[in-house]
Amino acid sequence: MLLTERLHFFDHSDPASLILLNNTAKYKLYGASEILVYEEDDLNRVYFLIHGEAKFYKVDRFESEIFLYSLSDQTLLTNIGSLKCDSISCFSNIEFMVQSEVISFDLKLFKEVVQKENQLLINLVNLLADQKQMVDCMISMGMVYDVTAKVAKMLHDHLPLYNSLKKQEISYRLNIQPATLSRVLAKFIRLGLISEENQKTIVLKKEDLSHYFKEAI
Repeated sequence: MLLTERLHFFDHSDPASLILLNNTAKYKLYGASEILVYEEDDLNRVYFLIHGEAKFYKVDRFESEIFLYSLSDQTLLTNIGSLKCDSISCFSNIEFMVQSEVISFDLKLFKEVVQKENQLLINLVNLLADQKQMVDCMISMGMVYDVTAKVAKMLHDHLPLYNSLKKQEISYRLNIQPATLSRVLAKFIRLGLISEENQKTIVLKKEDLSHYFKEAI
């Protein structure tokens, strides 16, 4: 199988236009905690995540990590701001949270192929727009919501993800202390909004839960 065939991004594109791109593509398997790039690195390759999960984070002056967001299967790890640039600056560290498969392409060649085929150009615009909306929501939530609203939002919108993570991982993603998370959860349980069964959280009153983050905006 050609490497481009493993990415939905290239679905319905002209195979002939992808020959050179495939010949110069690179595949790499990353382990959990491996770093793809560091903040402010200049990149000359475009990275796609085939399978896995990567977190984007910054480090403050106290050497503490500030979690920004994460991306999973079939996403673009490189933030392409313009097709005119010969290199891309990365403004956050990118680290893999689980074993992950990555395909990369030469930036200059990738731009040439995308600009020659309308379908790929549309795919790139749609992919960047979808990811930008998701990232904007995540960052806005971190800046606008208080701790109660953050927990309520995650329980309301991302319950399967919440239940797949340990409490420490949840605290990290929400940029709150584990003790604070425990207090908020205890409050929601006391109010009858959620319950804990077999080490899983169940949302009992989803609409009531939404009031906490809707009122925070």
